[in-house]
Amino acid sequence: MDAKTLIQKLNVPFANLPGKLDATSSEQFCAQFKELFSSSAARNARSVVYIWSTTVPIPRLRSQSNVVYIGKTLNTLFERHHKYASVEANGKELCNWQRYEHIIQNHGPITISYAVHANPANAEKDLLKLYFDEHLELPPLNRKY
Repeated sequence: MDAKTLIQKLNVPFANLPGKLDATSSEQFCAQFKELFSSSAARNARSVVYIWSTTVPIPRLRSQSNVVYIGKTLNTLFERHHKYASVEANGKELCNWQRYEHIIQNHGPITISYAVHANPANAEKDLLKLYFDEHLELPPLNRKY
């Protein structure tokens, strides 16, 4: 199930953060991550559910999908993610960057779609359940739901 299908199933208007993550180094990724999550959209949208996706689908246990992460926050995307830029780019001896590098090189840039939602926790749970039912596993960057 791709990001577009998931977005349609939630039946709320989604928007995209301006820009994408297409870095070729951990330093560039950190800078792009900070820039993306510093945008006015990331600073202003509060109580959101969001989907990170690529342009090229990733093989899953069953079928394929361009969704790499599904999340939510009661705060803004800036408050939720901006402070983690260096962890995402350099955490655990660069293993986080290795994952992002592989995704970007093999499946294209990562973009972030988001929707303001009255209950982002329920929306995230619904999206993860839809994804799991289709693929028998969670998106590659999600650990649990």
